[in-house]
Amino acid sequence: MKKVKMMLLLAALGLSSGNLQAQGFGGSGSSYLQLGLGLNQHYSIYSDYDKAYNTNYGAFNFQMEFGVHKYIGIGFMVGAEVAVRTSGYYYGGVYAPGYVVPSNSPYWNFGVPIGFIANFHFLQLIADKTGKGFANKMDVYGGLNIGSGPVFRNVRKKYDNDPYYDSHVGALFFIGPHVGFRYFPSEKVGVYAEAGYGKSLITGGVIFKM
Repeated sequence: MKKVKMMLLLAALGLSSGNLQAQGFGGSGSSYLQLGLGLNQHYSIYSDYDKAYNTNYGAFNFQMEFGVHKYIGIGFMVGAEVAVRTSGYYYGGVYAPGYVVPSNSPYWNFGVPIGFIANFHFLQLIADKTGKGFANKMDVYGGLNIGSGPVFRNVRKKYDNDPYYDSHVGALFFIGPHVGFRYFPSEKVGVYAEAGYGKSLITGGVIFKM
């Protein structure tokens, strides 16, 4: 009789473990690696005389998320991004002081965003409350992101000895909301799409259950 009870207990544990693996978000103790390509948008600041706001960057994003609650995950992201903008300079005259005047001298921005994320996986909550299985392979979440990092500007010189057209090292900053969707056609590998402001304006790629 004891052997039968032990077998039933092991079978129950195996089923619950299988259900956990099948969930789009595994809750506390789960972890996920995301690799994606897309478009980032955030502030890039070089100096008081040369600013580039709300720059759009083509980006590669690496992200890790760790489940800390049945419906909550936290993590970090690191990216590599490139953008092309038109340089400008600070106008300090009587009329419209502070106006950034554009020029025809383009420059490259290369940024390394580093940030933190927090996600709430509400599709899993809805599935649990309704007793439905639609979150077995899918995950829909919303969250917040915040971060900073270095940004490098490389100007194609148009004027010699002009401090307004020179290469600089600056800082980027981002903070904002995001929403995402994940789908797992297999147990360990899936695809995702994410949209928002800050770390990813729009991004898509592959996700792995670790």
